[in-house]
Amino acid sequence: MKWQIGLGLVVLSLQLCPAVELGKLKVLYVGNAKSVRAADFKAFLGTNVARVEVAGRVGFDPAMAEAFDVVLLDWSQADSRGAFPPTTSPLGERAAWTKPTVLLGSAGLHMACVWDVKGGFG
Repeated sequence: MKWQIGLGLVVLSLQLCPAVELGKLKVLYVGNAKSVRAADFKAFLGTNVARVEVAGRVGFDPAMAEAFDVVLLDWSQADSRGAFPPTTSPLGERAAWTKPTVLLGSAGLHMACVWDVKGGFG
């Protein structure tokens, strides 16, 4: 399944993080909190990191990320509900976001559109 490849990439990217050992990382998954996918990420990561929490992308308060080392933003195009491109970021303003972040699903495309960075189209 595609999400299994994504999980492998997340673990690989977390293993490359030099700041702290993988077993000591605190990870926040931001996405569709009630989905099977979110539950799968939490279960898998829970066996590899010190702490993992799941937060809903819709209505997410960026201040919640302060207690975590890494944020996983999972944002599928299906979650856009026809509102494409998105106009706001769940992570807040680009200049204010400093947390290391792994983009899953279509989060890279969505964030490029919202934050007006290269990679949104083309």
